[in-house]
Amino acid sequence: MNPPRRPRRWSLPFALTAGLLACNPGSKSDTGGAVDAKGQPVVAARPLEPLPPLRVGTRALMEAKQLTGKVAAITSDATHQYLELVLPISGDDMSLEFDQTHVELAGAVPGDLAVVTERMGGAEAKVLVRRALSQQGAPSGALFAERWAERGREHLRVPFTVPDLGGAADDKQLKQRWVEAFSAVFTNSWRESHPWNSFAAGRVRALLPEGFKADAGAAGGFAGRAPRTDLSQLMDTTTGVMSMQEALQHDRGLRLDRNEQARTIAVAELAGPPLVAHPFPAMQAALPKPDGGTAEPLASAVPAEFWYARFDDIRMMLRVLDEADAWITPIVQISQSNPEDRHLSERYQAQLGLKRTGLAKLFGHTVVGQVAITGSDPYLREGSDVTLIFSIKQQAVFDGELAKHLDAHKAEVPGIITATRVHHGVTITENRDPTGAVTQQRAQVGELALVSNSPRAIERVLDAIQSRTARLGDEPDLKYMLARDPGAHPGFAFLSDKFIGAVVGPQQKLQAARRQQALADLLTPGYAALLHGWLFGQAPASSEALIASGLLGVEELKHPDGTPIAFAPGRGASSMWGRPSALTPLIDLPAVTKVSEAEQSAYQNFVTGYQQYWRQFIDPVAMRLDVEGEGGAAKATLDVRILPLISATDYSEIERIVGTTRAQVSVIDSGLQAVWAVGKDAGLRSDLDGMMGMMVGKEAGLGWLGDWVMLGIEDRATLVELLSRFDDKVQLALPKPTGNEFDDVELWRKVGKFPMFAAAAINNPAMLVATLAAIRTKVDGVAPGWVEWGEFKKYRDLPIVRVGMSKTMPMLPNREIADAVALYYVQTGQAIALSLDLPTLEAVADRMLGGKLPKAGEQGEAQFVFEAHSAVGAPLWTSLLWAIQGQANDAQASARRSAEILLRGDPSVQSDPKAFTQLAVNYLGFVPVTAHGTTAFILGPSGAGDPVLGTTLAPTHVPLPIPGSPVEQLMQRLTGLRGEVSFDKEPAPAGADARSLHTRFMVSLGAAPTAP
Repeated sequence: MNPPRRPRRWSLPFALTAGLLACNPGSKSDTGGAVDAKGQPVVAARPLEPLPPLRVGTRALMEAKQLTGKVAAITSDATHQYLELVLPISGDDMSLEFDQTHVELAGAVPGDLAVVTERMGGAEAKVLVRRALSQQGAPSGALFAERWAERGREHLRVPFTVPDLGGAADDKQLKQRWVEAFSAVFTNSWRESHPWNSFAAGRVRALLPEGFKADAGAAGGFAGRAPRTDLSQLMDTTTGVMSMQEALQHDRGLRLDRNEQARTIAVAELAGPPLVAHPFPAMQAALPKPDGGTAEPLASAVPAEFWYARFDDIRMMLRVLDEADAWITPIVQISQSNPEDRHLSERYQAQLGLKRTGLAKLFGHTVVGQVAITGSDPYLREGSDVTLIFSIKQQAVFDGELAKHLDAHKAEVPGIITATRVHHGVTITENRDPTGAVTQQRAQVGELALVSNSPRAIERVLDAIQSRTARLGDEPDLKYMLARDPGAHPGFAFLSDKFIGAVVGPQQKLQAARRQQALADLLTPGYAALLHGWLFGQAPASSEALIASGLLGVEELKHPDGTPIAFAPGRGASSMWGRPSALTPLIDLPAVTKVSEAEQSAYQNFVTGYQQYWRQFIDPVAMRLDVEGEGGAAKATLDVRILPLISATDYSEIERIVGTTRAQVSVIDSGLQAVWAVGKDAGLRSDLDGMMGMMVGKEAGLGWLGDWVMLGIEDRATLVELLSRFDDKVQLALPKPTGNEFDDVELWRKVGKFPMFAAAAINNPAMLVATLAAIRTKVDGVAPGWVEWGEFKKYRDLPIVRVGMSKTMPMLPNREIADAVALYYVQTGQAIALSLDLPTLEAVADRMLGGKLPKAGEQGEAQFVFEAHSAVGAPLWTSLLWAIQGQANDAQASARRSAEILLRGDPSVQSDPKAFTQLAVNYLGFVPVTAHGTTAFILGPSGAGDPVLGTTLAPTHVPLPIPGSPVEQLMQRLTGLRGEVSFDKEPAPAGADARSLHTRFMVSLGAAPTAP
């Protein structure tokens, strides 16, 4: 199969590349001295450059002038009073953009709510208030707004007052207008998107006398809304889950019928993507050593359509899981802007009846040999089957320790019951509690011990062990991959043709789509309970009370097919589909036998889209892991091969651009570099050559270009200086400078010191000289006298040429700019390098003279190399720290919205962090976390914030890194990265143009930070 243009599938190594520019505490600079061992000059170490400090403190919420208005209308129902406030606006205040969902009401009690009906631009602000009947007197408080000012975007608190209630008309339609306004602002709250918003926007109409009667639509202002869930979107549940749930909750909020169609079409009639297998046996036979691979014994215990990961030692497996907790999880949360904790580790440990703490010590290599993890689908986030296969050395010790782990869970989870069953002669012991928190399945076959969270999965593994089903170890794609890259590795993972085929097949796709719909059903009672807290100031006393309020229908305590949903306020919902925090694994759901016409059409749409991205072939994926070093600092190498990539694929288009040449790239001590090998057949070379010829003339071109090009950044203070000037995500904003920013000489000086460089190999120095002369002649002809071009100085006997603006250049706003910024270049017979910063260019010249630039490589070496290293506290490290923390701060909008929904939905958890966490798990399926990694949210009139970083309107900027935060763990653990990418030719039976994508990532891991 061909790769998609959307960077989602099987792309974790590539996602890491963009985020892991980290540090190397052990890196060394050149020491002083006259010559090295070979008599070459040694450059003195550059002095440490001071970095600008963060501008810490709280960005104050500006106080605007008070608005004075009147109460235009008033009405009441049995529990609340409704007020319509009209607040005149004039002058600069007309440019205010109001927060429609947050209004501060003096003396407010839980359940008091107000909405602003217009965001900005009017001559008056209209506020609709719903407050408890106990509230007396004229309302007052404040609105929240923002606007553009000279210093940038600023947030304001706009106080308002209403002298009295006199003159207010008794308007019986006011309650309905309040409901319509609440619905409108929560439907359109694009800045704080959340499935609960979509639910609440529709379900609030339960406050109206007509409730959800069909004939109330037009009068209630909700007519014309139809179900907007596209079932075909549900087929791809690896992406866009939040938006899909928003669409589903839109329908649930309005109690729109799901319109379940009759399922009359046999699932066998649905054709999956027409994918064909590669000729792996013939490909393997054509390898230099067809039988040279290292066997995977545990793969013979795994069904052919399961994913597979094997570790030689359980301690390595646990270490990988620890690293995932420490830094992979923060990367995912930051990159996807969803800072939430789904307690995946705790969930699967409980289901398996295991405790990870101390497991490595108890199950060291003397008790357990190799261990494998396997499963049937990729949906670990929602809920998947996980089976561990242990090769046992000491059975009694193993059984005793597992019993201790289960006893520990029994002390935490009440009602665990043990039962046994026999599957083809093998006894399976099940330990399960009524809620499904523990679902341990255990079996033993010879020296193999199985522990699973899924009844069906452990049976499928037993079938593989006893050869009643196809086994992964017998599959030709695995055999080929092992022989293709022979060698033993302590960690190995494999995604087979059959696994990928099952993931995209109709059975799994339809089950996943139906499960997403079932999840929307399971979320509905909890969402309704939270809305009850918003509207009435407290959680419902019982499910019956929630139904009596009209916010939940009795029919909503079952799925459309009649399957019951158990629910009690505070404890969340559950059914055969699972619960919001842990859905039932797909493999344990009833098999799909019949589908509806809508499901058939949706799956066909999925197949069509899949084919557009992946086309004909399935690509197996093999991953090999090696780790050097124990304890703290270590180096991990992840080797990934995806094959083969046929000539029609997007990957082959990339190879057309860069050609087939390889590069040998030296490791760097510090800084960042990216190197591309540029072959003589590269499309990039010919495209740029033609472009330059058109711009400069036939005498200029890239005929001089050698086998590689490079971009890099030196680890210099200017990185942080420029970031400090423009970035205000982690620090207070600078006052906006007066005058034109392009006239700022100091800014130009910083730009002129930016430590970025470019370099390229030279294979024809004479042609390069001719090209540079042609460019200079062209520039002089187009802009005579504007550019000064000539030798500036010599560095280690190499002439450095400066190309800069002339002080006589027309329209130059400040003549000093001509001295502040220029382009410098230096060349030898092998390479040319360019930079804006002279010290940076000199550092590159040192590498040129020291033989540390790339060289032409051999087959098997990389075509693209990316590398980054820095020291803790150095400029590159600091820049990355600020950038990642800023991204984490940006991602807080989603987390703070979830926190506010919970804190207002059940005010009793505002002072109980443990209860807040449990409520989040039960009702949302996850716990929102702050940018510093806690659940310590606080609720104020303008929404949720936290004690460390403040609120959205008044953020607090603190010294970085924040002790104990996910970003600190990330920056301490990832101390360096090197990635190598190549497109390797496959044996002839795969096709004349068949290539595999080969990537290697070397990650330097520093010592884990101690707890604060």
